[in-house]
Amino acid sequence: MDKSKKIFYENVIPTVSDTTVKVNFKDNSDLIFEEQKNTKIKLARKINNFFFLIVSTFLIFIMISLYKTYFSEVGKKNFNKATALIDRGRILDRNGEIIATNIKTKDLYIDTRKVLDNYDLKRKLREIFPEKNNFFFDKIFNKKHYIRIKQHLTPNEINQLRKIGDPAIQFHNSVKRIYIHHNLFSHLTGFKSSNITSKVEKNLNDFLEKGNDLSLSVDLRVQSIVHEELSNSLKKYDANSAVTIIIDVNNGDILSLVSLPDFDPNHPTNIKAFTENNLATEARYEMGSTLKIFNAALAFENNLNLENKKFKIGGGYQITSEKLIEDKHILQEELSFDEIFTQSSNVGSVQLIEEIGIRKQQIFLSKLGLNEKINLQGLSTVNNKLPDDWDHLASKFISYGYGISISPISLVSAYSTLVNGGIKIKPTIILNSDRVQKKILSESTSLKVNNLLKKVVNYGTGKKAKVNGLDVGGKTGTSRKLEEGKYSEKKVITSFIGTFPINKPKYIAFVLFDEPRRNTEEFLENFGGNTAAPTFSRIVRKVSPILNKNNYLKSY
Repeated sequence: MDKSKKIFYENVIPTVSDTTVKVNFKDNSDLIFEEQKNTKIKLARKINNFFFLIVSTFLIFIMISLYKTYFSEVGKKNFNKATALIDRGRILDRNGEIIATNIKTKDLYIDTRKVLDNYDLKRKLREIFPEKNNFFFDKIFNKKHYIRIKQHLTPNEINQLRKIGDPAIQFHNSVKRIYIHHNLFSHLTGFKSSNITSKVEKNLNDFLEKGNDLSLSVDLRVQSIVHEELSNSLKKYDANSAVTIIIDVNNGDILSLVSLPDFDPNHPTNIKAFTENNLATEARYEMGSTLKIFNAALAFENNLNLENKKFKIGGGYQITSEKLIEDKHILQEELSFDEIFTQSSNVGSVQLIEEIGIRKQQIFLSKLGLNEKINLQGLSTVNNKLPDDWDHLASKFISYGYGISISPISLVSAYSTLVNGGIKIKPTIILNSDRVQKKILSESTSLKVNNLLKKVVNYGTGKKAKVNGLDVGGKTGTSRKLEEGKYSEKKVITSFIGTFPINKPKYIAFVLFDEPRRNTEEFLENFGGNTAAPTFSRIVRKVSPILNKNNYLKSY
């Protein structure tokens, strides 16, 4: 599909494809060579070919006549059988709520040879279908055939057409794919229209075409809350786009996935190129400070004793001869290991990775799966982008979230491993799918990571992510956008990734905004802690009672 243009569809009956007929003439093999030399035989062949051409032309004429007759007379009676569609399987949420299904509809056809009054019928059709211009009907009525005017008529349109009483008007049964909740699941289901599909409808087409129902891991109630809150925040911060993912950290079930802007799959002709992109799986970002927790986990996993170490922050860090890293938001001259994360220090992160070493960083991030694409059944995913030359300079940039671009689903998957006891899980949108799990980190590392994430929310940059009555932990992220090879001073990506309940993590919720332009609350700068963190709080506050009701939060 051409992503640079709107998607348009032809509303016509498919034409008969051209066919090539090969005819084998059986001649006496003993005479082949003699016939090739014989001029008379050659002439006879030409005569035979001439008559063959005449006969073929006559047969083609008869076939065309029969074809027209079929669609004008006999075809009308048998068309319903010919166009009957096998019921496509429904798409359901985890609780059996219908997301996509088929409904029986009717299509409008006109037999132009049966029209009683061309002018009157065209006038009445234009009144019923004002979206179709005069040229559309003029073109149709100038042809003598049986043609489809419109698919999937509404009950009101059918009633108006029946009142006309013209024998040229014909109805044929049809089946329409409808998406009950419109935009709500658009980046999961995609759409099916004629022979064009996208996302789950495309990638699991064979399964659905057999009439099988497909149950997704998402929860309609949770998805509704997330979509509403994220939409409100997108408008509030005047951002280009936004993403939220909620995932079960123990089995990989995605409970909610929202990418904004979105589209209504019931109206595929209105889909704009950018809105069709699922930014949760098909886009990648430099995630900024959300990646700093990997430094801590790496230190814990290698048993580095850094509890009593002080990291000098004042004066910054000269990363290159032209690049000085500074933490302008931090007033202290020195920070402890914990404070590097609670206050999100770039300078401290660089010093910490120097202590750990580049090779260990490479191995650790690879174990978490950041060097590979997430395979998500039913959805397209994008490759993560790592440095071509992963040297000491690249290692320092990666330590505070630059120089590596990953998809939101990749970040969520990696964080799940950090907080769930060190088990690498495979994210899924298919309910009861195969569980792929592998122990890659120690439980001790996971407990220490969770403790740090809790401190970030309680005492650090993530204070606005707090949820009354529920202990949460998480990390803020703010990264400057690249423009023509340079990082912008104004345009940023802001994010927050948090887990709850923090004492025994069950879920992760991730929120991201692309280029928020304003924050009406206190007129603060657009850091992750001021945009994504409060959005996370509002979402979790509303979804946690639903999850707890289903006993998802056993330690709540």
